[in-house]
Amino acid sequence: MADIRRIRIWSGWLRLSHLLVGGSVLVLMVTGWLSSHAPSVEAEAVDIHYYAASILIAGLVLRIWLMFAGRPVERIGQLVPEDDEWPAVGQMLRFYASFGKTPLPRWYAHNPLWKPLYLLLYVCLLVLALGGALQSNGPVLFGVYLPDVHGVFATAVWILVVAHMVTAALHDLKGESDDVSGIINGHRLFVVDKPSLEPSGIEETVVRLDQIARPPKQPED
Repeated sequence: MADIRRIRIWSGWLRLSHLLVGGSVLVLMVTGWLSSHAPSVEAEAVDIHYYAASILIAGLVLRIWLMFAGRPVERIGQLVPEDDEWPAVGQMLRFYASFGKTPLPRWYAHNPLWKPLYLLLYVCLLVLALGGALQSNGPVLFGVYLPDVHGVFATAVWILVVAHMVTAALHDLKGESDDVSGIINGHRLFVVDKPSLEPSGIEETVVRLDQIARPPKQPED
């Protein structure tokens, strides 16, 4: 019988930044659309948009801090695929192209294919936050019409966010990972054939399949 390893991957601070960034982006997407296409609620949508932007900035500041001071798996170096992860990147592309019919490769923390996409998403969000702040002083900067720039990057963020939500659900549906619950409780489940495969220096809890409904309590950081 295979073993299930329940390992704490994401810290509470990382999960908080994910909640702040993810929640505010969803609100920003809705209010941004309403402010442009629903004149009857434009004023209210703009007000909520700015409040959500403030929450986004707080989440981005926290995430950037974790990129340099967080757990090793949360740092900026982990947002670039390592040399031995490129085969998994190709497997991920085949998995998506086949709509989940090919095997889903295993990974420890970040999906290898999505590592640079996460970094791209953070860059786009920073540009949006900066552009939104500068628009309050005027729509044109160095001859560039800021609302147009804002719209382009907002579209890029919209595509990345929707793709992230769909693919995370697909990972849970077709594979053995648990990305959705992992970003909520901080733990991921790993199916291993031999206990000797455990990573060196990683604290983990080993449970049998028939115990998975009642996992042991994990110590807090």
